Amino acid sequence: MKNKTVLLGLNELNFDYIKFYINQGLLPNFKRIFEIQTPLETVSEKEYKLLEPWVQWVTVHTGKTFDEHMVFRLGDIVNNPELPQIFEELEAEGLSVGAVSPFNAENRLTNPSFFVPDPWTKTNPSGNWIVKALYQAVHQSVNDNAKSKLNLKSMISLSLGLLLYVPISRWFHYVKTVSKAKNPGVKAVILDSLLADVHLTLWKKYKPDFSNLFLNSGAHIQHHYLFNSKAYQGDLKNPEWYCSDVFDPLIQILSEYDYQLGKLLKLNNVKLIIATGLHQQPHEHLTFYWRLKEHLKFVEMIGIKNFTEILPRMSRDFLVKFKNEDNAINAEKLLNSFFASKDDIKIFEVDNRGTSLFVELVYPNDIDESDSIYSKESNLKLEKFKSYLAFVAIKNGEHNGIGYVTSNFHLNLENRIKLTSLKSIIKKVALNNN
Repeated sequence: MKNKTVLLGLNELNFDYIKFYINQGLLPNFKRIFEIQTPLETVSEKEYKLLEPWVQWVTVHTGKTFDEHMVFRLGDIVNNPELPQIFEELEAEGLSVGAVSPFNAENRLTNPSFFVPDPWTKTNPSGNWIVKALYQAVHQSVNDNAKSKLNLKSMISLSLGLLLYVPISRWFHYVKTVSKAKNPGVKAVILDSLLADVHLTLWKKYKPDFSNLFLNSGAHIQHHYLFNSKAYQGDLKNPEWYCSDVFDPLIQILSEYDYQLGKLLKLNNVKLIIATGLHQQPHEHLTFYWRLKEHLKFVEMIGIKNFTEILPRMSRDFLVKFKNEDNAINAEKLLNSFFASKDDIKIFEVDNRGTSLFVELVYPNDIDESDSIYSKESNLKLEKFKSYLAFVAIKNGEHNGIGYVTSNFHLNLENRIKLTSLKSIIKKVALNNN
């Protein structure tokens, strides 16, 4: 049997924290991997604004720096065929390829074993109708996470996915985890459990020469609950109402990842490469994250006109598309004109890319029920601003450009490599396996 290659993206994990838990007698499969290949460091961009996973994973997939690929937003890889990705390049070399949730990647495969896009990138899924329905359910659940609701169709699709793509031996895990759904980070654990279980089931069915599984919940939990980790040595604490002082969400997701690592390590003839792209370090003060509940209703209410589409992105962000540049400029001016009445801090940051705006809700403070915002452009005052928002989280972790790579075999590389070189390293392993 030919060797197979699996690229496991554990987005933004801090390996120093993993080592802390290993020293506590936990995470045996991470320990096993680290003993085979001591984690190597990857180096990416120098500007902090470029230290975003949707930038860095495009670098992994294309082997190009930001200045070369110029993909700055999540979803912007779509319709950029001049940026060849590792997926279609390996397929062109005769390899079968599969992927589950590859971050900011476009499905350009001619005959994929399977391709389940990440929840934020508008590209076609590949697989049977249940796989496609499952993707739509994950897409809906992630992008409506501020409402904490699933529609009926999504609930049915997720249930079918669990029944058909999750082994019976794992059902107790889901029942047990769902019973703790009120604990911080548990829903994120469920999502990555499902993605990993689906990937493993599809892999065993099709056995692609190369596959990619990308998991993001560890990054989410570090961003929002790092101060509750026993590995965190700083002085900041999350409020008790936000996360109990005795609960450590980080070890919950790391334990799930360790379980999935164990499953992958048991596969025969598989070379496993694990990469993080970046890692996170502790944030130095409390910053609140807010998300619009109903993007369409809100932008219409504040006076944005002539837009063609609104696409929610991760956490606080959303994309607004327009027919022409003039309409986009008018909307940009309006969005940039909103400030909080109580402290005169700006509400939005806007990136204008011609006929679309990438908008971040950047107001960082707590918001009371009676707080309002006002526009210096239109003189509109919007009372009870909080009623239009869903609280997302308190920022605990921030990006650091150093990432990590490890594997279940010796990579024979220097201790620190450029992130741009990772694509060629993965391709070499995958092609030599065949």
